[in-house]
Amino acid sequence: MAVQIITALLGSLGFALMFNLGRRNVIPAAVNGMCTWIVYILVRNIIDDVFIPSLAASLWAAIYAEIAARIMKAPANQYLIVGLIPLLPGAPFYYTLSAAFDSDWKAASAYGNSTMLFVLGIAVGISAVCGCDDIIRRLKNKKSESLSKHI
Repeated sequence: MAVQIITALLGSLGFALMFNLGRRNVIPAAVNGMCTWIVYILVRNIIDDVFIPSLAASLWAAIYAEIAARIMKAPANQYLIVGLIPLLPGAPFYYTLSAAFDSDWKAASAYGNSTMLFVLGIAVGISAVCGCDDIIRRLKNKKSESLSKHI
């Protein structure tokens, strides 16, 4: 497990450097990737499925990205993208395509289903946090507009 966590940190760090995030944003973005993988491992140990662990991990990544963006005064996307790097389902996608090329449609279907659930969990997690963040921002803007009208 320690090897996985260190690998997630180093992989995220590599992508943060590759995306030229800037000195002050590289480490927080890489830490998001490491913590995202830790959340995935912890939830996967409790729930033997791919959807819920990927959902929980992407929720973490998106919440961390929004908070880090406000603290560091930087776009949340850079923290989110780097934070999601460890979650990318490379191996399940490879196995899906490998089984399909071998005409093993039963295995391809099983791997494909697992891959789609994994990706769906990531998408739902990101959408939930970004949607809630947008609603909160709109409510704050409405409140500040109504207060400025009364002054």
